[in-house]
Amino acid sequence: MAEMEQDFRRRAEANIANGQALCDKAEKLGIKVGVVNDFDHSRGMISCISDRARLHDVLVIGVDKQGLMSDRLVAENLLFSIGRPMLVAPPDWTGAFTPRRVALAWDNSRVAARALADALAVLPNVEELVLLTIGGEKTVDSSMDEATTVATIAGKGLSVHMVNRPINGRNIGSALQEEALALGSDVLVMGGYGHSRLRDFILGGATLSVLGSPRLPVLVSH
Repeated sequence: MAEMEQDFRRRAEANIANGQALCDKAEKLGIKVGVVNDFDHSRGMISCISDRARLHDVLVIGVDKQGLMSDRLVAENLLFSIGRPMLVAPPDWTGAFTPRRVALAWDNSRVAARALADALAVLPNVEELVLLTIGGEKTVDSSMDEATTVATIAGKGLSVHMVNRPINGRNIGSALQEEALALGSDVLVMGGYGHSRLRDFILGGATLSVLGSPRLPVLVSH
């Protein structure tokens, strides 16, 4: 119990400091921002964050693994409850976020289509879109050929092309991130998959891998 209380106090102090730092940076950029440090414990932290996130365009979150209620655990729970896309920030990311070149994990599924729509809605300055498939992991089941798919999406005013890369023994999450980085992508966009028959809560391999070790900003949609 003492360890839990100490961890809670440490996280509360860090949250206050981080919130103030965020406000200071936002003020310099002319961005209106609000900080909430307290929440209704009768509903729980996840529910309170979800209530707010549902009313915004995107949730930005880290995936630090420290603490009993880590950012990683919070992210896993929020993904399937907020109904909004979630932008995962790598722990060591210090550069600017200018998402003009986007790699989209593509398999023509409903989840991938939702991810595409979310990306175009919350990343308005996208100029180039790469539909990235990893060979051997999934086949793209579509009545449309590659040229028609590309031309249809390009009609939105984007430069679009498809890229297929071999998996070469990698897990799918690592392969997607490695290939997105190799393509010079500013952000990886992917659908968040759940495989539980009772509830979309148990994460699929690609989602779990990316949340475990993001190497670039990742927009996850579910």
